Amino acid sequence: MKPAFRLVANSEDITATIMERFVSLTYTDDAGVKSDSLQFTLSDHDSNNRIILPAAGAELELWLGYDNQAQRMGLFVVDEIELAGPPDTVTVKAKAAPQATSSSGSGSTRLMVTTQKTRSWDAGLTLGGMVETIAQEHGLAPAVAVSLAPIVLPHVDQVNESDINLLTRLARDYDAIAKPAGGKLVLAKRGESKTVSGKPLPTITLVPGQVTSWRVTIAKRAKAGKVVAVWRDLNSASDKEVAVGDGEPVRRMRHQFTDQASAEKAARSEYDGGQRSEGTLSISMPGDPSIIAEARLQLSGFRSGVNGEWLVANATHSVDKSGYRCSIRGETI
Repeated sequence: MKPAFRLVANSEDITATIMERFVSLTYTDDAGVKSDSLQFTLSDHDSNNRIILPAAGAELELWLGYDNQAQRMGLFVVDEIELAGPPDTVTVKAKAAPQATSSSGSGSTRLMVTTQKTRSWDAGLTLGGMVETIAQEHGLAPAVAVSLAPIVLPHVDQVNESDINLLTRLARDYDAIAKPAGGKLVLAKRGESKTVSGKPLPTITLVPGQVTSWRVTIAKRAKAGKVVAVWRDLNSASDKEVAVGDGEPVRRMRHQFTDQASAEKAARSEYDGGQRSEGTLSISMPGDPSIIAEARLQLSGFRSGVNGEWLVANATHSVDKSGYRCSIRGETI
């Protein structure tokens, strides 16, 4: 099979145009708050025919795969251009567009990231309600995991803080991630392996013959034996505690919660997140466009400590003269 990619700029297919000067292309899919990214490098060796630089905000669509079976990877907005030499090259860098379709890219989300606000959110608001409010302010649709939407929040102060920073800060308390993608403001539970629309992502089985190299690191640092969260009991006018896990060390959550159910959910999320960080996986292998962040890998035929299910935290797809390959960073589930 012959590696193939397709690149469309502002609705015009430029694949054939750039092939003569093509050097490399890299697409990175990240499960964290960091935006997915695309960059490609072209040779700018001909001083009489320099590459025309794309405008900031230009849209790029990427397909990756083999032969005529390329898979759409997403829509991106150009935000940086790098010129270097010798040899002279032009590198175009782009970030994932928050909208499924976009006239200029990411205006509303740029405000979400950079504009600082000061306001208070009253106790009793659900996490889903907060995401809905912020999404509407930025012209996005809310997409909140079913397990997260009903969580009742305590009083929250947003002081000189952007909306995305606020959501990211709260998401950490519930082992979740918050990011704009595909026209939605997404709040997803880490490790649930679902698309923005809520459909399960496929589990990809890998055996040693499919992998170029692999490495597993098993952390021996002490994990939280018990996570404690505090909630305010209005009936008795006292603070009460809930705990998840057992033994030492004990990790106490910083925020006070409004009810027992919210405190238990937060403590469970914090505990689960600590357990998952025990092992990390690195894999290099031939390119596979189906490997994306939050997908699951089922490794078999390796050895104990490696075999089993892993969560893809980051997937980097690279195409150059050597072919198409993937670099995967995974973590235990």
